[in-house]
Amino acid sequence: MKQPADQYSLATKLLHWGSALVIFGLLAVGLIMEEMPKGPEKFELMGLHKSFGVLALILILVRIPVRISNPVAPLAGTPRGDVIKAKAVQGILYLLMLIMPLSGLLMSQAGGHPVAFFGLELPMLMDKNEDLHEFFEGVHGTAAWALIVVLVAHIGAALLHHFKMKDDTLKRMSLKG
Repeated sequence: MKQPADQYSLATKLLHWGSALVIFGLLAVGLIMEEMPKGPEKFELMGLHKSFGVLALILILVRIPVRISNPVAPLAGTPRGDVIKAKAVQGILYLLMLIMPLSGLLMSQAGGHPVAFFGLELPMLMDKNEDLHEFFEGVHGTAAWALIVVLVAHIGAALLHHFKMKDDTLKRMSLKG
């Protein structure tokens, strides 16, 4: 059953908020790990970070076709320029949500470290390669900061719509309705 053209589907809403929860946790843990000395606590946290990173990848791979198959029209009266900006930010978010887990997976494997999804070891996609490890480490770090910036813009825009413009932009993504 299709949702109204101006409402997000329940699947879209669940994937949105589930992804948000996982991504915020991954970003926080990633920043914490950067400051931790090497040792058993850091390696245990890193293993969890990798598992949740794979979960983030699974969520975005499910989220893309769900989003495409459930289009939602912009709110009536939204200026065309605002629609274009919102779609651009969403596109960048989706791209970064793909780049982050993929670069993390490739960084680990190029460093000679397997990646497991909550105990299930994923196939190695490459042999140890220090140059590739450093490349993907740079991509992962840069994409993390880019993701933080774009998330701040995304959240800021949602709050602006809700509190200043007093429209239904944020309400459409609410799990209540």
